[in-house]
Amino acid sequence: MKNRVIKSIVASSLLFSVVSPVLADTTEDLINALIVKGVLTKQEGNLLSKKAEAENNNSGKVKFKKGGGFSIESGDGESNMKVAGRIQLDYRNFDSPQGTSANSKAADGFDIRRAYLGVAGTFNKNYGYKFTGSFGSSTKLDEGYLEFKHIKKAKLRMGQFKMPMSLEERTSSRFLNFTERSYVNNSSLTAGKEVGIMLHGTPAKGVNYAFAIANGYGQNVDMPDDRADGLEFIGHIDTDLATRNKWKNKVVHLGASYSHQSDMAFSSSGSYQIKQQSLGKGQEFFKTALSATPTDMKRSRYGLEFAFAEGNKKFQTEYANASYDTNLSGSQDISAFYVDVGIMLTGESYSKSYKSKSAGGKFDRIKPNANFNVNTLRGGAWEVMAGTSKFDASDITSTSAGLKLASSTGNTNEATSYRIGLKFIPDPNTRILLSYVDTDFEGENKSIVKSGATISDERAINLRMQYDF
Repeated sequence: MKNRVIKSIVASSLLFSVVSPVLADTTEDLINALIVKGVLTKQEGNLLSKKAEAENNNSGKVKFKKGGGFSIESGDGESNMKVAGRIQLDYRNFDSPQGTSANSKAADGFDIRRAYLGVAGTFNKNYGYKFTGSFGSSTKLDEGYLEFKHIKKAKLRMGQFKMPMSLEERTSSRFLNFTERSYVNNSSLTAGKEVGIMLHGTPAKGVNYAFAIANGYGQNVDMPDDRADGLEFIGHIDTDLATRNKWKNKVVHLGASYSHQSDMAFSSSGSYQIKQQSLGKGQEFFKTALSATPTDMKRSRYGLEFAFAEGNKKFQTEYANASYDTNLSGSQDISAFYVDVGIMLTGESYSKSYKSKSAGGKFDRIKPNANFNVNTLRGGAWEVMAGTSKFDASDITSTSAGLKLASSTGNTNEATSYRIGLKFIPDPNTRILLSYVDTDFEGENKSIVKSGATISDERAINLRMQYDF
């Protein structure tokens, strides 16, 4: 009896050290062989079979997604890690006067707009994380945070992440209506990626809220001044009436945001800039300075958002306003809005791409009715977009007290852009976008001066090839 027990223990140890990664039928064959040879009784064999099955079920899993990327999951399902990335390759062509000096930011050419790689997931069921690096023209941390998910309706996130203000900002750059965002999305009007803390959740079906506290000075920026270190407080709420009322194939999104920051650092407050619609980075047409050093500065911002989609048609609009208040001038306002309309020519429904949870409802990935087939040249999704965006900072002039234009001729304080776009989506992970942007510079100067060239109207073509996983 003692020898049999020893044999059983040895067999069990050998079995699980060797065959744990082996398929279940192979394990059964080995156990049956041991029973036939008399090493194990039939009863002992059954016990080992059950144990082998349990071990196999509890082992970790590596899952590969269709279209790219993979995830690792623990055997108990309570921890996982997903690898994700994207690359956006652009070509830009400008129809505007050439300056007397070099200006690479307005030159025709190719650009790596974004190149991201990161990981996200959950550990011990109730803790989430995300870390993403940007590897385009510069290497930096894009997002990095930890999240406590113990209470599903009140999750707590801390680190660097997107602040819950604008529908367009919450929408990933992978799924924008055009190659670039509108005038609503800039640091003077809406908070983007900031360092801070946020409480958010979905207390009822189709209803989201978020409350965040942030430094208020942008991505990868600490508090710049110990003498003026007021934090920014941000609140957001949105609802999708279609989700709440079970309206099929529709989106009726309503949202509102508000933020306030007192005791702002003057050095950062005096250099707001708005980039041209055709440029995702670099050149600006509006830039501020301070007429004098204020003793106090504060900022209040609010935004309203609305989106309606039914079947293959979409309407989306936002309005944002920022009020800057100093002892030098009182309140000075900056505002912007956009209106976009879109049609999926191949019939895909926008409601299937809408996500009604997390820190705010947003539009996400479009999945073609059929992926593009290179042999038959059929399949893929086609979308046409048209839109306009208006920027107004007429309170800020070259002679105004408080915030003023940094250059009396090089900048202007109003602009209107008109955009049309064509999008081809061969499969859920790949996009090809073509956008045409026509911008009229208005306001005080009705033009801008760049590298010696006076520009009153700018036309640009943006072409993007994108892949994400």
